[in-house]
Amino acid sequence: MAGILTMNNEQLYEIAKDAVNDAELRSSDIPPIDLYVDQILNLVGERLTQGSERYHDKQLTKTMINNYSKDGLITPIKGKKYNKEQIIQMLTVYTLKGTLSIGEIKRLLQGAYAVEGFDGTGLKELYDRHLDIKEVNREYAMAALRGIVERNDLDVDNDIDYISVICALSAFSAHLKSIAQAMIDDRFPEPEEPEEVKEKDKEKEEKKERKEEKKADKKQKKEEKKENKEKEKNKEN
Repeated sequence: MAGILTMNNEQLYEIAKDAVNDAELRSSDIPPIDLYVDQILNLVGERLTQGSERYHDKQLTKTMINNYSKDGLITPIKGKKYNKEQIIQMLTVYTLKGTLSIGEIKRLLQGAYAVEGFDGTGLKELYDRHLDIKEVNREYAMAALRGIVERNDLDVDNDIDYISVICALSAFSAHLKSIAQAMIDDRFPEPEEPEEVKEKDKEKEEKKERKEEKKADKKQKKEEKKENKEKEKNKEN
């Protein structure tokens, strides 16, 4: 089954190259002064326009920043301005949230800050290193795509082969995500809940189950009553 438009491997690789062309703020792009939220959003928005068009509408928003603050991902601010460390904290969350959950990112950041001597300078270095490695990972992503197509002798002009490439990329992405999550669980596990909290959760769950059982029992009795009425009606007829 041929595609409507013909495509060769190189054309697919051009699509992929554009797809991984996202643009992010480096720590050196952030002014050495405290900034208002709108100033931060403008900085991020301007940088996004330097990447692929597909990323232009994936803006950082005030709501996101407020949620990061509520979840304890950004250290409390004084007044209405954010310092450089706080801005890098929000950018770290922003760049990872497409793959990891907020809870997982929080555990990562807490793990970093738990290291002796880790501070704003350490976060800046960690963030910049992340972006450096991400640059190299773009090439890894392209190499993975080429490997899937060429090693499996797939014809990307054929719709079924094209879909096979997409499925293979999705599975590969899921495996990498699972590895990252497993590493977080191994080094930075979720904190154990206090026994009191566990007991309360257990009681709440049991109460919910009892409520559902009563509801199901009531429904069953109602249906039985309706059924008996139908039987009585049929006998009379």
